[in-house]
Amino acid sequence: MKIVVWVLVGIGALVLLGGVVLPLVQWLLGTLGWLIAGALVIGGGIWLAKRVGGTREVDAPRDAQRLS
Repeated sequence: MKIVVWVLVGIGALVLLGGVVLPLVQWLLGTLGWLIAGALVIGGGIWLAKRVGGTREVDAPRDAQRLS
């Protein structure tokens, strides 16, 4: 009788692994991939904006000098 219980537990574990855990892991890895891609795009845009704009920053003293 113990053998039958262990076989059923093993089959249940395989069904759980195949039906719940693997799709969850795939979804998490897919989400992680999109997050990494988004971070690279945003970081690249920031880097490009800094490179094109040089070291100039918009700040109040520069604007105040222009007005006076």
